[in-house]
Parts: sequence; structure tokens; C-alpha cells
Amino acid sequence: MDSTMIHTLRRAAALRRKWNVGQEASLLGWVTSIDPAVAEVEAEWGYDGLIIDTEHATFDPPALRGVLMAFRGTDCVPIVRVTANDPALIKIALDLGAGGVLIPLVDDAAAAQAAVAACRYAPEGRRGVAPRRAGNYNRDAVTYLAEANSSLIVMVQIESVTAYRNLDEILAVPGIDCCFIGPADLSATLGHLDDVRHPEVVQVILDIIRRCRQANRAVAIAEGIDAKHVKRWLDAGITAVSCGADLGFMQSGFAAFKASVKDEIGISFP
Repeated sequence: MDSTMIHTLRRAAALRRKWNVGQEASLLGWVTSIDPAVAEVEAEWGYDGLIIDTEHATFDPPALRGVLMAFRGTDCVPIVRVTANDPALIKIALDLGAGGVLIPLVDDAAAAQAAVAACRYAPEGRRGVAPRRAGNYNRDAVTYLAEANSSLIVMVQIESVTAYRNLDEILAVPGIDCCFIGPADLSATLGHLDDVRHPEVVQVILDIIRRCRQANRAVAIAEGIDAKHVKRWLDAGITAVSCGADLGFMQSGFAAFKASVKDEIGISFP
């Protein structure tokens, strides 16, 4: 039986293969809470993977390690969205046992090449060799080091007009497993802040999807929990949709509870 960390590595490899085939859609979720119990609950919901958002949440390395431990025994792949395209941050996430990384603001080929290099051991890249928890505290280091380069998921975010203009050169970089569209930042750089449904934003997104698929590259997008919009993107050719976050589910669940209490009991919350 594989150890927990080798199991995670091989589940990541399986998800990469699924994206390469492109015949079956993937659903991803979000983790924004540093409480491992929240990730532990989410990891068993049936998502192919969960994106742990260290870019916009309050994670430090100990908190990230605790959340990654919550995936133990599940088939859900933990993917860490790092704060920046920084090899030091990427190294921490991978050494702690992430199955992949999501790297923000990759605007050109040079940034894409740097991202890939930070995720790969030499001679394919320049990741430092000390997997620690990822290698099961050296018990499985040999296996991890042999399989990491061909298994770990590298996702780069396409979330600016600059990245859109440079998309073809980004797609030409070997080692990128998936281009992840960030509608919120993309809409802002297009001059439509907080309007991800604006026709110009939608057209740019559809063009990104088309070009990624033409290049035989997996493409993902961030979406909410409206199933109609999720289906819309899947029908448009998206490989994976990240939909639903811990805090969002808590808010929507409490809103539904408030409405039911008012309807059934007549009590309104402030």
C-alpha cells in the first residue's frame, strides 16, 4: 500500500492524465480556512482536487502543513495557490506535500518557464532537493524523487490582458499542465472591475478556452456555485471548473437557514 504522500503524488499524476485525455470534466473546490477540520470535511465531498488559497488567505507554513495533513487517506488532490511566482514559496508548498501548485499572474513565457523550473528537479528544473514531508520524512524519498517531475501538477493563472496577449507563447512552454483563467482579475484589467459577466470579458475567456484546447492544453476557470454557469463553461470546452469554497458554502448555508427560520417561525435575524 502506498504511503499517504506517495498516494497523493500518484493521485496528482492520475488527475494530470485525466486532463490530458480531456474526455471527462473535473470539479475543483477551494479551501480558504486555516482550520484543518474544514479541509478534512471538504476533501471527502468528491472533488477531484481542492485549491488551498494561500494568496488571499492567512496561511503560513505551519498552517499550510496542517491543512495538507487533512487530505490524508482521501483521493482528493491538494493544490496550493501560492502567493506569487516565487521559487521559495513554490518549494515550501511542494515540500509540505502538495500534489500541485497554482501560480498567479503568469503574464509571459519567461514567467511560465520560471514556474515550471521551480516545480521540477534538475535537470528539468531547479527545485531544491529536500522533500521532507513530501517524501514521507525520508522514508519514501527515493520513490518521491523518482516520480515527482512526472506527477506534480503545474497550473498557471491567466488573469490579465498581458497574459491574454502573450497566451500563445505561454502555451508553447513545456511542463504546464493547465492554464487557469481568473475571471475577477481578468475583468479588472479589461476595464470591467467586478463584472465577470461583461460581454467583452466573456469573449476573451471563450477565446482563451479555444486557444488552449487547440494547443492541447488543459484549461480551468474559477466559478461560483451556480450550476448553470458551471455547465456553461464545461459546454464551452473547459477541462476543470473550480466551484465552491468553504466560506462561500458557510455563507450560503446560513442565508438559507435564516430564510427558513423566517418562513417557518417568523423570526428574522438582524
